[in-house]
Amino acid sequence: MLRSLDGRGPGTALAGPVGEVCGGASREALVGYAYAGHPVRLAALSPLVVEAADGGDEVARALLDRAADELAATVAALAPRPAEPLVVTGGLIGPGGPLLGRLAERVAVRGLVPSPVPDGVAGAVSLARLLLR
Repeated sequence: MLRSLDGRGPGTALAGPVGEVCGGASREALVGYAYAGHPVRLAALSPLVVEAADGGDEVARALLDRAADELAATVAALAPRPAEPLVVTGGLIGPGGPLLGRLAERVAVRGLVPSPVPDGVAGAVSLARLLLR
């Protein structure tokens, strides 16, 4: 979105809604918002990106694609074996999440299929039990 605001990139429907959250649709407002609080609060902007992407905004679609690329790179760094379980959860990659399909496309080349779950607690407990044996 910063590229749009300073003329280096195409316009985006994100300017208005993100500007409302960040205290203005300017480079200064966005940078100030990003650095003024805890980094996790940036995740609160993700529904705005998903909504804009669903509305056909190319900048928002590119952001979701880049997020999926980063998730796939993280999976690749774990060096999974083909057909190894890949359990995913969270608002973006859990059941029905807007990044789930994008992630599935990217990890398919490794022979992986994401299995989305609504809550990761059961898996964490199972892993803890394995470690205690």
